[in-house]
Amino acid sequence: MKYEFMATSRVFLPLFGALLIISVVNRLFESFNLTTPAVIGVVLSVIIIIGICVLTLILTLQRFRNNLLSNEGYLMMTLPVKTDSLILSKLFVASIWGVASFIIVMVAIMIMAMSGINFSDLVEYVRVFFEQIALPTPQFIVYAVEVLVGTILSIFSGILLLYACMALSMLVNRRRGLFTFGAYIVITTAMQTIFAVLAAIVAALHIGDLFNYSSLSFFAQSQVIIILVIVAEAALCAAFYYVTRHMLKNRLNLQ
Repeated sequence: MKYEFMATSRVFLPLFGALLIISVVNRLFESFNLTTPAVIGVVLSVIIIIGICVLTLILTLQRFRNNLLSNEGYLMMTLPVKTDSLILSKLFVASIWGVASFIIVMVAIMIMAMSGINFSDLVEYVRVFFEQIALPTPQFIVYAVEVLVGTILSIFSGILLLYACMALSMLVNRRRGLFTFGAYIVITTAMQTIFAVLAAIVAALHIGDLFNYSSLSFFAQSQVIIILVIVAEAALCAAFYYVTRHMLKNRLNLQ
């Protein structure tokens, strides 16, 4: 992970710095009513934001493919580490950069959008919002933990899906990029179809009535749905991880 961060930070850190600097400068232009420079700053910011989003995806694919599925794989696979370590290091670094990119983009947008914000008022708005929710502290903590776990699993499953598609491309010797794209389309379509069929079966058989779902409290109903979503995300992560690990461990083809 150390060397993975060193390699990717050379791309991400300059982009993050450029976006934040341009956002601050653009905010200053708007404060002094300099319309033309402000418009140029917004355009540059949008271009960098798009670049960050695209590069996050590209580097996620490129680092995995180049390091493990191309000629570099001859070196990586001889390192005294397990296949799990190779996959997890790529997964964790890609996830961290994805979250960092999202945070930096949101901060940049807030900098450009803020105008005469009173932070004491902002704190008061947040306090009123939580008062309106009126959730007991234990329930709020449960929701917060579940949202965090669900978000992490969602990020992992999205990246592992890409890894699994690229790993499956080792089944062919030519046009691996096209095979990866095709595998992605097939897998995502299959997933959507399966979930739609399951939802239709649940609705048709009135499975919720068998467990008196409608008689449960709102908190209990929400817990059933959230837990099912988390279990589904965890199952997808496990499936995609198994495919990737199996292909790298047993079907390695670096041609």
